[in-house]
This record gives sequence, C-alpha cells and structure tokens, in this order.
Amino acid sequence: MKKILSLLLLIPGILLAQQKVIKHTVTAKESYSSIGRLYNINGRTIAEFNKLNYEKGLSIGQVLNVPVVSSFKKPATFTPPNVIVPVAPPAAPKGTTALKHIVGKKETLYGISKKYNVSIADIKKWNKLTTDGLTEGVEIIVGYGNTTPINNTVITTEKTEPVVVQQETKKAPAPVVIPTKTTAATVIPKETGKPVVINNSKNNTGIFKEGYNDTGKEEKGTAGIFKSTSGWEDGKYYCLHNTATQGTIIKISNAATGKFIYAKVLDGIPDLKQNADLLVRISNAAADAIGAAGDNFECIINY
Repeated sequence: MKKILSLLLLIPGILLAQQKVIKHTVTAKESYSSIGRLYNINGRTIAEFNKLNYEKGLSIGQVLNVPVVSSFKKPATFTPPNVIVPVAPPAAPKGTTALKHIVGKKETLYGISKKYNVSIADIKKWNKLTTDGLTEGVEIIVGYGNTTPINNTVITTEKTEPVVVQQETKKAPAPVVIPTKTTAATVIPKETGKPVVINNSKNNTGIFKEGYNDTGKEEKGTAGIFKSTSGWEDGKYYCLHNTATQGTIIKISNAATGKFIYAKVLDGIPDLKQNADLLVRISNAAADAIGAAGDNFECIINY
C-alpha cells in the first residue's frame, strides 16, 4: 500500500518534467493575458508556472517558460513570437553603404533609434520588421552613408590629392600671387579652416559649365548640403536631384545672393525623412561658392 501511495505522489513531478515548454521574450505592451492568448493558455497559469506574481506584471525583455497545452496546435511553419527570422537585407542605395548595429541585451527599437538619430519606422522598413520586438545578437541596419547617417553623410566622388598648406612661421607669410591669365578665387574650406586658391580657367561657377544645356526647365525650392572633398580646388561641383537624370549638368542659383554654379547630378536624393522637403542636395564646396548660409537655403535650378 505504501509503495502505491509513493508512486501516486511521484506522478505529478514526472508529468511536469515531461511538460513541453516554449521560451517567450516579453515585448512592449505585452501582458500575461495577451501572451496566454498566443498559446491558448490562461495568463495566471503562465505566472504560476514561472513562480511569478501575476499582479506585478512583466518587463520588456523578460523571458518566460510557457507550458504547451494539448489544445495548442503548432503551425507547419511555426516561429516563436518576438524572434526575428533573418532575411536578406535590402540593397543599399547607390553610392552608399549600410550602417549596421548588433542588438545588445534588453535593447529596444526606441533606444536604438535615439542612438543613431533615425526613426523607428525607418529601422523597421530597412530591416523588413513587422513587430517592435528584437532578439539579442541580431544584426540590423540603422542607416545608410559612407561613414554616418545621411544627415551627416560624407560623399567622396573622386580620389584627390590632399591640399598642402604651408605651415605658419614667425616671419610674415609671402603674398599669394594670382596669375592674370586665369580666373582664380580664394575660398576657406570648412574642413581645414584655411584659405585655398581655386585656380582654373572656368572661374568659380565650376568646370561643368561647358556641359550645361538649358532646355527651359526651372524649379524652385529648398536645397540641402552634403560634405564632399571635390570642388574646393578643382571646381568640380556635384549634387543629388530626383528629376534630372544622372550625369545632367544643372545650374543652381542662391535665391538670396543671386550667385550660381553648375553641378553634375550624381544620383537621386535618398528617400529619408530628413530629405522629404528638399528639391536638391549640393556639395559643401558648391554651397560655399554661392554664399549659402546654414544647412538649408532657398534656390532656383535650371536644366
């Protein structure tokens, strides 16, 4: 009789040991009840199974053991909730590189978006995410550019030799001699803060002037600026524009100063939130040549 009673006491422990469980990582706005509905089980049962207080609620990133009940039917292609299924990342826009981030422990989309100054919607679009949940260790795209997100993109169009500036000495520097047979302009690049003489036969409107073909098209709007090493010495100005085709030479005028330059279209403007209201983006050397102040300015373009 005693042996029978002992066996009866062991049966619940044996059944519990054989109980199948699914690990579930808690995401934003989830509760015991909502998780229970996913697995067709009472939320209080999940709390008791994990030896947790049902009334205290849950924390984002918390891992729960969910017992599988007999009425829970596993789909043919079942994927546990909140687990990102790796997919091929979207192709990076032409001329840019995808910037990636490895998700750390308890990191959220909100925290990562603030860290890289991008929106949650953009991160989800770039990575084809359908939920806000993230899995630790997964690599995700957080922007596009050469070294930084697009609002501080560094675009290098050509290989150029570094500008050699003579170091100051105790003696007064020798005067800059500008040849009379060519047109020259002195500019101060933002990268170095020191004057550089642009000395070429195309003057400060840029060397692409000869390729300009005015077809009568004119547009007015806001222009943005991107960083580039081109243009400071050689007068090669570049821009990003959605209407003109790649390689088109367009005339860009500063509505405030009346100054203008000729720039070659590299590509379209990336489809990002910070570019939503821009008509064109021009290199910082081009912006300096037409006296643009600030990050954005009103412009007129012809091509």
